[in-house]
Amino acid sequence: MSDQLMITLQTALQQLAAQHTTETLGNRSSYLGASDIASCPRKTILNKLNTPESDLVTLLRFRRGHMAEEIVAAAFASAGFTNFQRQVEVRHTGAVPVMAHLDFVFISEARKTMAVLEVKSPENIPEHPYGAWETQLYLQMGLLADSYPDYTVEKGAILAVNFGNQGMQLFGGYSPQTMIYQGLMDRATTIWNQYQQYSDGGLSTPTMEIGPLCGYCPFLADCPKFEAEEVQELTESVEILTELQHQQRDLETEISMRKSDLLAIVAQRGPLKAHGQLLRKAVRSRKVLDTNRLGQFLEGYGQSLADFQKSSSYSFLEIKKAA
Repeated sequence: MSDQLMITLQTALQQLAAQHTTETLGNRSSYLGASDIASCPRKTILNKLNTPESDLVTLLRFRRGHMAEEIVAAAFASAGFTNFQRQVEVRHTGAVPVMAHLDFVFISEARKTMAVLEVKSPENIPEHPYGAWETQLYLQMGLLADSYPDYTVEKGAILAVNFGNQGMQLFGGYSPQTMIYQGLMDRATTIWNQYQQYSDGGLSTPTMEIGPLCGYCPFLADCPKFEAEEVQELTESVEILTELQHQQRDLETEISMRKSDLLAIVAQRGPLKAHGQLLRKAVRSRKVLDTNRLGQFLEGYGQSLADFQKSSSYSFLEIKKAA
């Protein structure tokens, strides 16, 4: 029953995702979207030629993104905003078919201005927005300006919505940049040409780019970029992580020492105030399992603790010095 239910749920979510894509984005193999141009060219091209079936985690991530947009829209409506449109479609008029769907466009008819808001729903909100997010926003603003020449596109922003304990964070301060937009259109031309060549068999391998989101790419397993003896493009990320880990260990040691020193003082002196904080010795109790007594009890029934234990696995990132 439980296995069949999970299969049913995943199938239904797959159908919902396909239906939403068809209704809102159309046939994505016939044009380049803003997220396509911001992504690795190889991923974009392979995804258009052979879109893989999404796993349950990815399907839930899609739904989470839709939910984030609905929550933001409901909040705007509740706050009395009436000057925005959702899922605004904009197209490039040149030879390369480029189209984008903008989450929110705010319009001032009095001033003839527009502003773009892109909503993201990441697992964790980064300290700084991902480059792919910014690329997508710059392209959206450029396409919007081309599509509505009677309006001035003033600004854009990215709203990250986290369903955990981070809440929301707004990354603002963006405005249309002609040079960036032209560079992205040149990139779109290159990707589209490679797409045509690869489809016709005239190109063996599309251009590949390594970035922080490679772990979410369905085509990572056989990506030639990761067949190298050492993936140089990840050097900076690994270097930053290892340095942060060293700092974390040093900080944890320092914190532990200072806690011990202060605890020794309040244990002798009693509660006191310092730096506007109240310091005192606190004692809490918790129940723990007496495995010795439990083991003796089970022996009386011809069993042991091992009979009630099972192995489980978990994954983590292990970093060791390379030989």
